[in-house]
Amino acid sequence: MKALIENHRVIVCTGSGGVGKTTLSAALGVVAARMGKRVLVLTIDPARRLATTLGIDQSADEVRVPGQSYTGSLHAGMIDQTRIFADYIRRHAADQATVDGLFNNPLYQQLSTTLSGSQEFTSLSKLVDTAGSGHYDLVILDTPPVAHAVDFLHAPEKLNAVFDTAIISMFMGRTKGFKFASAAWKMGVKMLLGTLTFLTGSQFVATFNGFFSAIDAIAPDIRETNLKAHRLLLDPSTAFVLITSFDQAKIIEGEAFHDELRHAGYHLKKVIVNRAWPAWAVPGSDQAPLTQTELRQHGLDQLADLHQSLCSYYGDRSRAHTRFEDIVKLAEFDDEVVGLHALELLADRLVQA
Repeated sequence: MKALIENHRVIVCTGSGGVGKTTLSAALGVVAARMGKRVLVLTIDPARRLATTLGIDQSADEVRVPGQSYTGSLHAGMIDQTRIFADYIRRHAADQATVDGLFNNPLYQQLSTTLSGSQEFTSLSKLVDTAGSGHYDLVILDTPPVAHAVDFLHAPEKLNAVFDTAIISMFMGRTKGFKFASAAWKMGVKMLLGTLTFLTGSQFVATFNGFFSAIDAIAPDIRETNLKAHRLLLDPSTAFVLITSFDQAKIIEGEAFHDELRHAGYHLKKVIVNRAWPAWAVPGSDQAPLTQTELRQHGLDQLADLHQSLCSYYGDRSRAHTRFEDIVKLAEFDDEVVGLHALELLADRLVQA
């Protein structure tokens, strides 16, 4: 785990929802800060208790995590999709009129938060900015919660398709260079807008045209940002950490994402199997109950048999066949990870594992 942190400047924690990505991302940040790194953990909508622990419950900016005393420093930031996308537009728009035109457009107000891939775009845009800022030795990205982990990798492609300059040109009526298809497309768009005008009135068409007119100015910058993000994710200095659990559905999805990462050329360096077994099933754990021998000495044979059966079950479960390499298996905490001290205990387990 220390080699992972020492040899990379970006760590992308990914996996399906409900496996503890955000908490483990924060714990990795603790490990790195203890090693003397200036660390930023970027997360999306953390649980309230974890947000309070990280000091970002009232702020979307990058903040120093309170209560720490590490050789390095641990910072955290919450990715506010609406704010980051708005800041991006302000930086890349040609003039204030373009900015105002977009912000006041009802279609933009709807799509800026619901458009497929927009959350992933803001995450990657923030990652590109912070990784290149020089303020941090390591940036850890807690990827957005998606139905399937591979969706995160393909989100920029979806967004590029929406903001494709050729498509925008067609909607704007600039059909030069599209040859024979241009006349048919132009006629089709004209008929569509005519129908919409008849059904909804002129306001919708004005909104539609205004949206594409404003987007036309920043579409190349969106594509360029996606390209920079893609290069950063493929760079050897970026490590992917796949987080999964021993739930059968999570294992299947984790294996699919494992294969997708390898096939696409990303550098998958570690697989963390979270909640692999309860802490009491680990021999020598300070949370373990009486041993089976001690239980029998107390005349609790049925309880000893149950304990033996459960330990056997979790032992078999821990040896479940997967195609993962470089696996770290973590026992489940009995309590929710609350507070910086609990994160430090989790960080200890990561290093020990």
